[in-house]
Amino acid sequence: MEKDSFQQLELEKSGPPKRTTPKRIIHFVDGETMEEYSTEEEGEEDKEQKTNSTLDPSKLSWGPYLWYWAGRIASSSFSTCEFLGGRVAVFLGLDQPKYQYVLNEYYRTQNKESDKESKGNGSKAQPSKVPNEKCHLEAGGPEYGTR
Repeated sequence: MEKDSFQQLELEKSGPPKRTTPKRIIHFVDGETMEEYSTEEEGEEDKEQKTNSTLDPSKLSWGPYLWYWAGRIASSSFSTCEFLGGRVAVFLGLDQPKYQYVLNEYYRTQNKESDKESKGNGSKAQPSKVPNEKCHLEAGGPEYGTR
C-alpha cells in the first residue's frame, strides 16, 4: 500500500509526462527507422552559440559601435573583393600556370622522342629508373616472363 501511494505521489508531482520530439528521424532502406534525440548538453551548446553569435549594435556605446561597423564594413569589403577578383581572374585566364604551354610542348616532344627510340630499338630491356629495381622489360620482348 505504501509503495503504491508513494508512486502515485511521485507521478502527481512530476505532472504529465513530457513529450520529446526527436532531433531527426533516419529512414533506412530496409524500412527501419531510428529516432535521434538531442541531449541536454547539445541543447546548452546550441543556446550558447546563438547568444554569442548575435550582437545588438543598438545597445553598444559609441566606441564599440564604431568598431563593430568598421569590422563589418572591412569584412564585407574583403569578401566582395575576393569574390570579384576570382571572377576577373577566370575571365582573363589568369587562373592557369604562366608557362603551362611550354611544359605541355616539352612533354609532347619527350613522348615523341621516346616513341621513336622504342621503335628503333625493338624490344630490349630498358635501364632502370628506380635504384632498387633490376630492370623493366617490355611486354612483347623475348626476356619477358623468363627467369
